Amino acid sequence: MTQLLNLYIKLKEKLSFNYPSFDLNQNHNLKDCDWYNHIFTSPSIRYGHLEYFKGSNDKIEVVHCVLFPSYYKPLPIFGFDAISLGGRITGIFCDYTHAPFSHTDLIDTIHNAKESLLHLQRELPEWTEFFSENFIAIDPKDSYDKAEAVCLNLLEKYISICNEHDFNDILLTGEQVRDHIKEQDHYSICQRNNTKTQKALAKYIGEAEAKCFIEDILFPLYNKNA
Repeated sequence: MTQLLNLYIKLKEKLSFNYPSFDLNQNHNLKDCDWYNHIFTSPSIRYGHLEYFKGSNDKIEVVHCVLFPSYYKPLPIFGFDAISLGGRITGIFCDYTHAPFSHTDLIDTIHNAKESLLHLQRELPEWTEFFSENFIAIDPKDSYDKAEAVCLNLLEKYISICNEHDFNDILLTGEQVRDHIKEQDHYSICQRNNTKTQKALAKYIGEAEAKCFIEDILFPLYNKNA
């Protein structure tokens, strides 16, 4: 079992324990590839997605997780990605992205997490400017176990805060909801600007289907026709 497959299993267990879920069946004939997708929801999570993809010959392996909060709750977006190329984990990325809302406890948690991983920090591409100031982007090198533990803790903290919001009376006003929709859509649009994702997936399922997957499953919009 690879490190990322083991990570995917850990993420799935944590998410499935807390949220109702269903599996997406990808109707593609992907020879020598593994591809799993799961959707999660709760009163405070309007759309959560966990993905594991492993291409043929170990060329690429990806774990992707995003949790979009309810439009009615003042919470940030949780995003996580881990990427392995040629059998080596080259990047781990994690953020509580303000869209436009943040949470004091979450800010403190990810700030401390980033500080603990500063020695592993990697250069950011230009398209990542929409992430928070505490966006974690690292090459784990020989510190993978530590990086994994830190990121799993970030997910657990986010789940804990969201579960609290499931049972409180904190709701956004109509104007704030409109801002939330706008900013979450902006997040999805910015994520789509990372063309490497579509190019990598297109090698296995074709450009048209890769585009549909990214727009309908990975980073959907409130009104996709807007």
